[in-house]
Amino acid sequence: MNDPGLLLSSDALLLVRQRVQRVAQVPEHSVRGVTTMPANLPPQYIEAEKEFRSARSPQQKIEALERMLAIMPHHKGTDHLRAELRSRMAKLAQEAERQRSAGGKTQFSTVRKEGAGQAMLAGRANAGKSALLASLTDASARVADYPFTTQLPQPAMMPFEDIHVQLVDLPPIVPAETPGWVRGLLRQADLLLLIVDLSGDPLADLHALLDELEGFRIQAVPPDGSSDDDGEHIPKPAILVANKVDSSHALEIAELLTMEVGDRLPLLTVSATRGDGLEDLRRRIVEALRVVRIYAKPPGRPPDLHRPFVLPRGATVSDLAEEIHRGLPEKLKYAVLWPADRPALRVARGYVLRDRDVIELRGG
Repeated sequence: MNDPGLLLSSDALLLVRQRVQRVAQVPEHSVRGVTTMPANLPPQYIEAEKEFRSARSPQQKIEALERMLAIMPHHKGTDHLRAELRSRMAKLAQEAERQRSAGGKTQFSTVRKEGAGQAMLAGRANAGKSALLASLTDASARVADYPFTTQLPQPAMMPFEDIHVQLVDLPPIVPAETPGWVRGLLRQADLLLLIVDLSGDPLADLHALLDELEGFRIQAVPPDGSSDDDGEHIPKPAILVANKVDSSHALEIAELLTMEVGDRLPLLTVSATRGDGLEDLRRRIVEALRVVRIYAKPPGRPPDLHRPFVLPRGATVSDLAEEIHRGLPEKLKYAVLWPADRPALRVARGYVLRDRDVIELRGG
C-alpha cells in the first residue's frame, strides 16, 4: 500500500497549478540582462497531470512527473515548483525501491547520483562502452571483445579538474531485448552518451539507438537545449560518441556519420584504447551538464579552492546558501564576490553565479 505522504493528491496538484498560474501574473523582471517570462501551463502539462492522477504504481507516477517537469517552462518563476516536483519524485523512487526490496527482486531502476552529474553510456553490443568507461574513469570495468560483457549497471567516477562526474555503463541496447529497468536509468540521467562503433556500421547503430529511445519516450536533444519539446517525450541532453577512431577507414566513416547527424546532436570521435579525443570528451561532458563550480570563502579566511560546490547554471547566491545549509538563506543578508582580477564586490542574494566564482556569505 502506498504511503499517502509520498504521493501528490488531487488537491495538492490543484494547488501546484494555481501557484504556477499566479506566477504567470507576476510582471517580467530581469536578472543580469536575462528576462524572466511568465509561466503558462500548456495542454500537454494538463495531460501529464491527468496521467499522474490515474497512475497506480510509484514508477508510473514518476514517469508522469518527469513529463510535467519536461513540459514546464524553464525560468526563475518555476524554480520552487520544479524543486517540489523533484522532491516528490525522489520520495516515490524510495517507495518503489522499498516495494522491490519487499518483493525480493532487484531491478536497478535507480543508481544513486554522485558528483557533479550523471551520464549514462548507451550503445549496441560491443560498441566499446566498457572500454570507454575504464579509460575515462580508471575503473576496473569488465572489458572484452565479445558482446554482452556488461549485464548490470556499472557506475564509476570521471575526474575533471576539481570535480567528478558519475558515468554509468549500461547493458547493450537491443531492440525488444533491453531490460525494462534500463529505461528508468536512461530517464533519470542528466546526460546520455550514445556510443557507436566506427569499425562496424555506426549509422545502423545510431538509428537503432534512437528508435529504442523513441520506444522509451525519450528524445535525445543537443545539450544546449536548442531542440523543440514535442510534449510527448522526455528530452534528454545527449552527445554522440563515435568510438574506435583508430580502426581502418574510421575517419571516412565518421565523415559520413557527421553528414547524417548534421546539427541534431554533437558528435565526437574517440578511441577508448589509444586515448584519442578523451580529454575533449571529458570537457564536453562537463559542459553539457550545464553546471557551475562555486568556491565558498569563510569570513576572514581563504577560500577552499579544492572542493567547490556544484550548482545548476543560473543558480543564485540564495541557492548557494541553501546548498550549504537549509536554514542559511533566512539568515543571509548579502554576499561578497571575490574576483581574481579586481577588488571584492558586494552582491545581492539574487546575483546569478558564474563558474569559478569565489563567494563569501554574510548574515545578520
